[in-house]
Amino acid sequence: MKSNKLPSTDFETVMPLLINAWRRFHKLSGPADALQTREFRSVVSAVQTLQKGLETGRDLVGQDYFSKSDLLGAYLLYQWPIHYQEGLSVINEIPQTPVRVLDIGSGPGAFSFAALHHGAREVIALDKNQTALQLAADVCGRYGYPLTIRRHDLKNDDLPVDGTFDLIIVGHCLEELFPDTQKNWFEAQKTWIHSLLERLTPQGHLLLVESSLLHSNRRLLNLRDHLVKDQITVQAPCVWRGECPSLQTKNSPCYAQRELEKPYLLKEIQRAAQINLGSLKMSYVIFRSPHVHWPDLPPKQFYRIISPPIETRTGTRYYLCGTDGKKNLGTHLTKHPIESKAFEYLKRGELISIDQALEKGNLFDIVVGTRIKVEAALNKPLPEENLQDIPE
Repeated sequence: MKSNKLPSTDFETVMPLLINAWRRFHKLSGPADALQTREFRSVVSAVQTLQKGLETGRDLVGQDYFSKSDLLGAYLLYQWPIHYQEGLSVINEIPQTPVRVLDIGSGPGAFSFAALHHGAREVIALDKNQTALQLAADVCGRYGYPLTIRRHDLKNDDLPVDGTFDLIIVGHCLEELFPDTQKNWFEAQKTWIHSLLERLTPQGHLLLVESSLLHSNRRLLNLRDHLVKDQITVQAPCVWRGECPSLQTKNSPCYAQRELEKPYLLKEIQRAAQINLGSLKMSYVIFRSPHVHWPDLPPKQFYRIISPPIETRTGTRYYLCGTDGKKNLGTHLTKHPIESKAFEYLKRGELISIDQALEKGNLFDIVVGTRIKVEAALNKPLPEENLQDIPE
């Protein structure tokens, strides 16, 4: 069993590495830890183009935007630190440290770097853009991490690597590979995902990460439902084994929210580009290897908090999704005893257990005698029993 402690980002070392990689890529000289005014303005402009093309207007989705040097450089200095933190967060929810990792659609290697930072011994990055791969190898190598890079047409089922993997990562590229404007895109995507699942070790996991935007979120949740129907089990975040309740309600996303660490350059880019992003927001699912059962949890009801605190006329409430479906949690108490004190500090994404609450339909309310316990804090694995029973 690995340590549950989330690794430090070490941005004091990492950000200068990214800036210097950006300088070498653009063949520029300058200070090692900061951009000059003209450079900064060019990066901000390119970041705005990326934000508009991938989120607001979506005209870059499915395009090889890494072939444009200004956009690839902007990604390295802005999106890379964000995706790196996403990787650190969700990889920490896997119960064992992955030894052999495959990062598909890696780009400049943010998720690869996160896997290496978690202790992976071998990471292979695949992407169709050789320049992005070389940037990934440069950043990882100068930090002291070994990274194997392979240029590859990602839609090809015949991966240019042998053997099986403890972790396969597909980060922010499903929509690039399978745009929903193409005929039969969903079946092609599902077939491709099944081919990846067959490359996992018995204790391995497949990590899918996408944007928290409604369209991207619903795409991923829909894929999750189809894979669950195909008897593929989920490690995180879902403890509910049925169809996703969020898909039953229009405009009801279910995404993760985590603390975002902002090194100085990231803050300055956000300020200049007028980007309002105060936390990590992402859609993700971690699937288990085929033919492996659902996580073996203790015999009690568990609930994932899937909303921020919502202020209503009856007080603060949270939406939950748990082992018995979607619920809504509030309280009848103005002051909580130690048994339910955790309610005052709950965070979106935590896994909790609830005992002796007042229950009415899908509503839970805390009363005297109710017990609330955080079973898995943010970025932590599920409280599984019998982990040794997972086949080696």
